[in-house]
Amino acid sequence: MSNSIGFDCVDSHFHIWDLQNFQYPWPTAAEAAIFKNFSPKDLQENLTKTPVRHAVFVQCLNGSPEEAKWVIQQAKDCPFIKGVVAGIDLTSPKLQEVLDEMQKLPLFKGVRHILDMEEADWITREDVHAGLKVLEGRGISYDLLLRPPLLKYIPGVVSKFPKLKFVVDHIAKPYVKDKKIDGWREEIAEIAKYPNVYCKLSGLVTEADWQSWKKEHFQPYIDHVLRCFGVDRCMFGSDWPVCTLANTDYKGTFDLVQDLLSSLSTDDKKKIFRQNAADFYRLDLTLN
Repeated sequence: MSNSIGFDCVDSHFHIWDLQNFQYPWPTAAEAAIFKNFSPKDLQENLTKTPVRHAVFVQCLNGSPEEAKWVIQQAKDCPFIKGVVAGIDLTSPKLQEVLDEMQKLPLFKGVRHILDMEEADWITREDVHAGLKVLEGRGISYDLLLRPPLLKYIPGVVSKFPKLKFVVDHIAKPYVKDKKIDGWREEIAEIAKYPNVYCKLSGLVTEADWQSWKKEHFQPYIDHVLRCFGVDRCMFGSDWPVCTLANTDYKGTFDLVQDLLSSLSTDDKKKIFRQNAADFYRLDLTLN
């Protein structure tokens, strides 16, 4: 089914890591299935089973432009990597200097910080906002890795920086396993009112029961996100290899999102599976 979509797709969210080169806070040995090295070649092998031909790496390490440079170096032999979202410390006194260096690299496309490593209200801090202001001035996008308890802080942030493009990763990780939608539903709708905020249809399976999830478990959440953000501000992401924790593989993750969007027109699917990510991250989709 997945190869019948009719156009080459973009994966807006994948990871790779090297446990010998970097010290990662996650995964750990407790996540045995993914506690090993993953390379671009591993992903490339998975892409051949789907129409995905372009992909965006998203950071695993906070405050580590070195990780982003490592990925960019590997992209020379893996041209399907069309963009890199780097872990950069927004509160660093050297932020401008770091960004000057990163913006010389064409594949550098955005910034993210893993909020799980911080106090809940980190995103509201003035020093963080000073960093976001720098990103806004430079036209650099920011990925928001959120969980439901953090959603209440976001309208105040995204409204303060109307020219900064934000994207909510993993539809903000609602409590799919518990079939809980209240609270998340209202707060994600509030965030979607701001036209500078986009949403990744990613990270779904790991928020459900890893062994027994079904398409029907995700449909209410995806339908709600589509109603709130519209087809022009949603994009597909695999969250590979994290998705493999939930008894699936890359193709299964792609097929799930395609199934969840089966009622959409081809033009609308093309926006979600290709064009929106290309526009948001300013990707060059020259065929690999």
